[in-house]
Amino acid sequence: MRIYSHVGFVAALFLPAIANASDLELPPEVYGSYAPGGDCSKQPRISVNKAGIHLDTAAGKRSPLPIMVSYTWAGGARYEGIQTWALVKHGGKDRWGDDNKPVILTFNAYEKRGDLLVDRVEPQVPLDGPLTSITQAKNFRICRSGAAAPASAQRLAAPPVASAQAPAASFAAVIGALMQPASAPANSYYDWLFIEKAPHVTWAALPPDMLDKPLANGQFFRRNGTVAVGGQSLKIMAAGARSMVMNHYFKNEGRPLGEETVVAALRGSGLTVTAARCGINKSLLAPTWYRVSGNGKRAALLWVAQPRGAASPWEGFNLSLDANLKPLTPQERAVYTDRCA
Repeated sequence: MRIYSHVGFVAALFLPAIANASDLELPPEVYGSYAPGGDCSKQPRISVNKAGIHLDTAAGKRSPLPIMVSYTWAGGARYEGIQTWALVKHGGKDRWGDDNKPVILTFNAYEKRGDLLVDRVEPQVPLDGPLTSITQAKNFRICRSGAAAPASAQRLAAPPVASAQAPAASFAAVIGALMQPASAPANSYYDWLFIEKAPHVTWAALPPDMLDKPLANGQFFRRNGTVAVGGQSLKIMAAGARSMVMNHYFKNEGRPLGEETVVAALRGSGLTVTAARCGINKSLLAPTWYRVSGNGKRAALLWVAQPRGAASPWEGFNLSLDANLKPLTPQERAVYTDRCA
């Protein structure tokens, strides 16, 4: 069945990165030093930087902690809040062969920026001294400016954080710039140089890569790049023929932008966005196709796929400059509908 064939296709486009798709990193917005009450003159202290999470306690130090990061640990794939979870790997393996994760650190706990909550979730797994110290303290706060923190901790002061809407707004600007002008002739496409007008995108040098075998969509040429939005990076691939671009594929392995947030940002930029094809059963989290138009742009299709657990833990987008939906197969008609009002 081809229910999620488009998901598999987008994943395959970025195949070299899939092996590390689950190796998420803590976002820079949670970097800093944390202590009870936000007073870094006290122990235990937790410092966070690009190298990881570091503990400084009366029972000793640990640096860095082995962790697994999640942006959707609570709330599932559609969670769009500011919390980030770090699950500490400790105490060997469980009976299924997975790492024990007896301690969870929740950054921006309860949607309060700068709060850090430490929970012990597997009491049967013994903890060492530093982990015991932070679980006993439980509630931490990012250290106040001017607190008597060690010099190394002061260097980890959290940077200014953009609003939650900023990444989606930047992404909407990219989408708008990659749409064709309304004045473009029917059934025409722009060239590979046109895409360099898009803000926030860094493209590989021209000419585009010519492939030995076509992509699953039948196109032989591609040009890769990265999109910088709100402190995180998305992968982008333009695909088409030798002299024209027809599709743009995006893969976001970081914090999800969120389908509703992206749609709102597109509308906020002046575009008209309507659902053109959607899942019949909303609980399946099936991808959605949106028809995007207006604001001096020719209509295009935007396919949106939200993260779906271990099978596809990333967020995907496909901007097709052809605004015509492909007919559904009999199998797909059991899952999708073009009546999304």
